[in-house]
Formats: sequence, C-alpha cells, structure tokens
Amino acid sequence: MIRRLTRSRAALILILVAVAVLIIYLIPDTFLAQTVVQLRNFPSEGAALRARILAQGQLAPLLFILIQTAQVVVAPIPGEASGILGGYLFGTWPGFIYSSLGLTLGSSLAFAGGRLLAAFFSQHFRDTSLYHRFNHLISTGDFVVPFVLFLLPGFPKDSLCYLLGMSTMPWPVYLVIAGVGRMPGTLLLSVQGAEAGAGNWQRFALILLVSLALVVPCLLYRHRLLEVLSRRSKRLAPEDSHE
Repeated sequence: MIRRLTRSRAALILILVAVAVLIIYLIPDTFLAQTVVQLRNFPSEGAALRARILAQGQLAPLLFILIQTAQVVVAPIPGEASGILGGYLFGTWPGFIYSSLGLTLGSSLAFAGGRLLAAFFSQHFRDTSLYHRFNHLISTGDFVVPFVLFLLPGFPKDSLCYLLGMSTMPWPVYLVIAGVGRMPGTLLLSVQGAEAGAGNWQRFALILLVSLALVVPCLLYRHRLLEVLSRRSKRLAPEDSHE
C-alpha cells in the first residue's frame, strides 16, 4: 500500500514537470513561458523582464523566488540568467537572499523528487551503476565530495540534486550542503546583476570575466575533478568501515 502511494506521488511529480515543460514550449503566452524566453535573451530583453516583474509590486520578490525555484526543478529555465536577474531586480544583497531562498526550495523539491523516483523504480534502480557510483561518494559519511560539486562553477547542480535524492544522503545534511554550497556562485551572479542594473557595465564586464575564468576550467576539467574526488572517497572508505 505504501509503495503504491509512493509510486503515485512520483508519477504525479513527473506529470507536473512534464506539464510545466509543455506549457513553456507549447503555450508561449503564459507568464512562465515568456519569462523563460526573456531570460534566454537576457541581454536584449532584460529591461522588459525587469519592468514586467517589478510591475507586480510587493509580489515581485515572491514571484522571483518562484522563478528560482522552478529553474531548479524544470530544466529549460536558464539558471545563470535567473541568478543575474535577482541582482538586476533588487540589488546585490536582496537579490542574493531571494535567490538563495528560491534555490533552496527548488533543491529540496528536486531532492524529494529523486527520493520518489528511486522508490518508484525500487530495486531496478538500486542495481544500476549510476546508483552505486553516486551512493559510493557519500557512503562513507564523507560529504566533502558533493559539497565541492555544489561549489564548482558551471557544474550541473540541478541534476545533482535529483541524483543525491536517489542516494542514501540524509535530507538535513543535503539541505546544508546544497544551501551553503550554492551561495558563493549565487552571490557572484547577484553582484553581476546589480552592476548591470546600475549601468556599471565596466564592472559587470570585469565580474563576468572573473566568472568565466572560474567556470571554463571547471567545465574543461570536470571529469578529472570527479576522478580526484572519487579517489579521495575511496581512500577514506577503508578507514571509515574499520572504525
């Protein structure tokens, strides 16, 4: 009975995500679809998006938080652009706080979705190499590896949320790792957005260059970084199991 209920919830989440994606692509007049289009064309349509959101008055921060939540759960929404949008709308620190709230909520939903998906596929999923690979990284109780992955610029953190949800990582530990690990990148994007909103394009360009200097090496050497982190986890495994 419990397993059937869990599978029903997982199926409901999959259906809701699929509906959201279909709305974005098939119904272009919705607020969400227009937001995605304007985020993807942020350099040319950022001002229009800013005016449309701020026109909501006191609801503007809540609306932005929901956008950040949705961009974690629904892949078509560009995360970097929405992070810049926070600073562009509200300034550095309010944008950072609102972004962090939305990202934490979205990360929690993605983690819960991973839990439900793992339960939905049950033993079939637990026999896969994907499950063993990611579960191995945290099986020793060493959570440095996923924390570093959240810190890495350019790493697909949204997918990582689902994958960690499929592992045995405790939810409170995950919440701290995901929340704190995202903060440096979120703050950097908020600063970029604030400088763009204030018209400080030289500072914006400088911060953008610094961001690219961090992101590009991480993207190019991400597989090597994963191998290094995985070897570290393997070295710790015998010691932890011996204790």
